Amino acid sequence: MAVTLITATVAAIGAGFAGAGAAATFSWAAAAIVFGTSLVMGVVGQALSPKPPDLGSFGEDFTRNFRQPTPERRIIYGECRAGGATAFIASTDDNKYLHLVIIIAGHEVEAINEIIINETSIANDEIDGNGNVNTGTFENKVRIKKHLGSTSQTADSDLVSEVTDWTTDHRLQGISYLYVRLQYDRDAFPSGIPNISAYVLGKKILDTRDSVTRYTPNIALITRDYLTEVNYGFEAPATRIDTDVLEDSADNCDEIVSVSDRSFDLEGANTTADTLTITGSQLFLQRGDRVQLTGSNLPNGLTTSTDYYVIPYKRNSTLRVQLATSLANSLSGTAINLTSTGTLNGTQKIIKQAEPRYYGGGVLKSTGELGKNLQEILSGMGGRAVYAGGVWKILSAQYYAPVYTFTENDLISTISVTTKKSKKDRFNRVRGTYTSPVNNGNESDYPYIENSTYQSEDGEVIDRDLPLPFSQRPSSAQRIAKIELERQRQEITFSASFKLTAFKVQAGDNLYFTFDRYGWSSKVFEVLEWALGIESNDNPTPVINMTLQENASGVYDWNNGEETTFDLAPNTNLPDPFTVNVVSGFSLDSILIDSQAGDKTYKVLATWDTPENSFITQGGVFEIEFKRTTETVYRSAGKVDGDINEMEIPQLQPDVLYDIRIRAFNNVRVKSAYTTINNFNIGDTATTDTEDWENETLARDGDDWENDTLSSEDWEA
Repeated sequence: MAVTLITATVAAIGAGFAGAGAAATFSWAAAAIVFGTSLVMGVVGQALSPKPPDLGSFGEDFTRNFRQPTPERRIIYGECRAGGATAFIASTDDNKYLHLVIIIAGHEVEAINEIIINETSIANDEIDGNGNVNTGTFENKVRIKKHLGSTSQTADSDLVSEVTDWTTDHRLQGISYLYVRLQYDRDAFPSGIPNISAYVLGKKILDTRDSVTRYTPNIALITRDYLTEVNYGFEAPATRIDTDVLEDSADNCDEIVSVSDRSFDLEGANTTADTLTITGSQLFLQRGDRVQLTGSNLPNGLTTSTDYYVIPYKRNSTLRVQLATSLANSLSGTAINLTSTGTLNGTQKIIKQAEPRYYGGGVLKSTGELGKNLQEILSGMGGRAVYAGGVWKILSAQYYAPVYTFTENDLISTISVTTKKSKKDRFNRVRGTYTSPVNNGNESDYPYIENSTYQSEDGEVIDRDLPLPFSQRPSSAQRIAKIELERQRQEITFSASFKLTAFKVQAGDNLYFTFDRYGWSSKVFEVLEWALGIESNDNPTPVINMTLQENASGVYDWNNGEETTFDLAPNTNLPDPFTVNVVSGFSLDSILIDSQAGDKTYKVLATWDTPENSFITQGGVFEIEFKRTTETVYRSAGKVDGDINEMEIPQLQPDVLYDIRIRAFNNVRVKSAYTTINNFNIGDTATTDTEDWENETLARDGDDWENDTLSSEDWEA
């Protein structure tokens, strides 16, 4: 019986890593033991891992702000929506201004793009050169200064000049952050201090293919960075990374994969920002998506049937994108210059046709366990990080053709074969969650992957939970889930002791194996476990003990159209509490009233559509105001509860033109813009109401929200 001396194992996606707990103190010199001692990490399949993965930071809401005396630093890879720790807060000018410093990441980032205040998006061109928001709800109420975290960063001059506690020594070098000044305004900030987050292009990463350090969502390159990261990662020397394998994996991640066409209507263009406006309430295009345009009268600089690559510009409210001529330009933010707006009216479309195979990103905690953080990254490409022979191999989920062939002549021992997995290790449906900009940067379910043939074989549906925290596209998540499903259904495994001819393979390699007794002729197997040992204590002949699992190129196949269209509906049907749409269906009718004295007067019946917004119908109100058209000041006609869709305005003068308007307040006192009917002629085409108007009752809300006061000393009240 062979005796094992040194063992290497490829861990499954949910199994944790061999030696992961000791990774922080890993000795690279000690690892280079004779015969190539191997510490192996990675993602192969469910066979070694029947339980779901334990991922360190996944499931946390990194879009929220928080206060903490000594917060951990965060690492941002790829493009993510991120909030952060409020490291400093102060008020000035008798509480007129509130100053916030929000830490984004513990390192320099490539860019901080659109800002999200509560759920309102503020794009780059909606902030002027001084940082002031120049449009929308927060116009002249918010100033935003973005600091990317360079090592030569200086203190924010505005903050230094306005807050005595912040000095020129507060440079926060090597830390990316936002300085935000809020001007007190109850309408703009009805619930107190808002949550502030941003879409961030994260850590700059070395691409060994061209030796340039830049932003990238390429998961293979992100993995290399974390392995070599000195401050927060494994501190592996760059010479310990197998560059050839890395670059092959990086190319695989960059590969453009066709997906089912999805079209979006174009409705406008902006030549100043070089943006196209898309209809809808949520942007379902991501950076690097390959698209084409259809229709005529496109802006100058764009043509139909030409491949372009998306640069997201504004992801909610008014949706906007820029287009680039190449994937590289998309990643760098180099947009096509639009020299005219064309004539866009919704008949033109932008059609997504393809996307990069394994692009993604996420937020890691510097205090997180190194092995778990590495697992999160690797999940974005269904990949493995294998340390063997003193070198790391970074492998994306793709089929690696075998190089070596083995036969029974290479065996020293008999083989032990397993042809079926136990029920606890089997599954036929994969489901899980991912975090994506298409879900406002929040965690959501990706469409599950199942195989009806496997379900018939098993006699039931058996689920496997596969969270993919670094996968940001629903179709990418499905590709990875499909590979995981097919991997574990390759059920034949065997163990045996091999001669030293097997020294040339490593855990994670594919090989051909021929064994006539079982009818195997150049059958492909993947090395799950590799261990250097001796045949027996009596016979110390060196042997290689291996466990192998059958594999096939079809495991990694993905055909255009296989993906399931993900649900475009949000995870909840609750509306955004910070956005109240204008009142629709507003109409007015004059009603003639015959009084007991024989006089004639009029009342107006105002009606409108009942909103679907439950924040209005459950605790909100409608307010109506009116004035003579010749006047300038509106008077209140009263308020009614949000579940009512009509109100009467009594005793208006006949043959007089009035302007009458309505707005809605939701139950957190966020109000809509007005819907106004101008020049309404009282008495025109009036109906008759014979009841005495003095006996009419009018439902009013005596609590005038506009007269409520909120202490500016307590923004959070």
